[in-house]
Formats: sequence, structure tokens, C-alpha cells
Amino acid sequence: MDVDVVELAPGVFQARAKHVSWVLVTEGDEVTLVDAGFPGDRQRVLASLERIGRSPGDLSAVLLTHGHADHLGCTEALRSAHQVAVHTHELEAANVRGERVEQVGIATVLRAAWRPTVLFWAVDVLRLAGTRPERPTELTTFTDGRLDVPGRPVAVHTPGHTSGHTCFHLPERGVLLAGDALMTEHALSRGHGPRLLPAMFNVDSARARASLERLRDLAASVVVPGHGPAFLGSPALAVHQAMGTS
Repeated sequence: MDVDVVELAPGVFQARAKHVSWVLVTEGDEVTLVDAGFPGDRQRVLASLERIGRSPGDLSAVLLTHGHADHLGCTEALRSAHQVAVHTHELEAANVRGERVEQVGIATVLRAAWRPTVLFWAVDVLRLAGTRPERPTELTTFTDGRLDVPGRPVAVHTPGHTSGHTCFHLPERGVLLAGDALMTEHALSRGHGPRLLPAMFNVDSARARASLERLRDLAASVVVPGHGPAFLGSPALAVHQAMGTS
């Protein structure tokens, strides 16, 4: 199964598929899954659990940074089969449920499909069921602050990519899970390193840029994006680089 799993800090694992990543946070016998890739990544999510010696039955919670199809993945299948609670920010719940869709539309992608990179990416998205998100039918919502799930992450609301986009800070482990607040690599973006996603993916790019300031002073030595490899450096440095390239 083509998924790479790397332990970035004790009990914090980034799992990377071709276009997106998710994170597994362990505490004792329990696991928190942060995001879940595309719907078509289901077997890769299960394989990533197996790689760290765990099973779906060990999952205590699924946290969603936001409600895009490439992060919702198999959350509903996990919720229904293993009674795992799915958590999202209260301002993102409507997007997760599909009541308010804040995601790039097919028409926008087609207008850019003359570029080969966009066309190849779009074909992959279709293969991964990216236009057919499996939305959780039950949600637990939260606001900013410490969450009572394995790893005890601190939710940090970072609107812009979507209205309720949320990062998760693991201060005791020195890790920031950035979701799509920033990325280090994307099929439709030139270069590598911390930067904003291409504007067509953001509901409000100016707000997404402003939200980076909420991350600047967080204490961490690893920043894990939703797209691309982890950035080994502080959030302040990641934000500085993202501001300079976006």
C-alpha cells in the first residue's frame, strides 16, 4: 500500500499518500486520527494504523481540520463501524455536513485544465472519489482550546481556507498540526516549503494569510501540513517563509 508513515515526535505519526496526509497521535492504548485523506484512501488509512501497530478499534477520536473531501476520507466508515466520535470546529460543522460547501468547484478546475499539471491532478482526484465525499452523519463540535481526546491537542481556529478551518497544537510534544493553513508541497504549486495553498482552494485567501499570525507564537519544533512533508522548524519560521512566498 503506497503510504509512508514517519514518527515525527514521540507518539505523533504523519502518514503521507500521493496528494494528502493525515496524522495519528497515540496516548497509551488509544489513538486520535487527524483527517483521513480522500475517500479512496481508506485502505491507506487502515494500513497506516497497522504500520504503527494499531487497529481501527484503537481509535478514540477523529479530528477534522476542515470539511474538504481530501480530509474527510473514510471518517463516516470509521464512525459507523467502530463508534468513533468525529470532531470538528463549530464553525466548520455546516461545511463538513455539506449544508454549506466551501470547496473548489468542478467548473473552476476545468477552466484551469489546459495546464497538464491541473489535468493530471484532477484525474487523480476523480480516481480517489474526491468529488464524492463521505460526510459524517454524526458530529461533535468544539471551540478553541484543549480537547479531551488522546494527545490532548489544543484547537486553534484559523479561518480562510474554510470558515472553520482549525489547526491542532500538541505543546507537550512540540508539534503543530497545520492542516491546510499552510502546505509544503502540492501538485498545483511550484516549489517546496511552507506556503499558502493556491488561491482557488481558499474561501478567503486574505483571511487565510491573516490567520497565520495565530500560529506564529506557538511553541513547536515540527509543523505538519495537510499537503507535503513535515517542516522541521518553528511555527514562527514556517509562517515567515509562507508570508514570503504567498
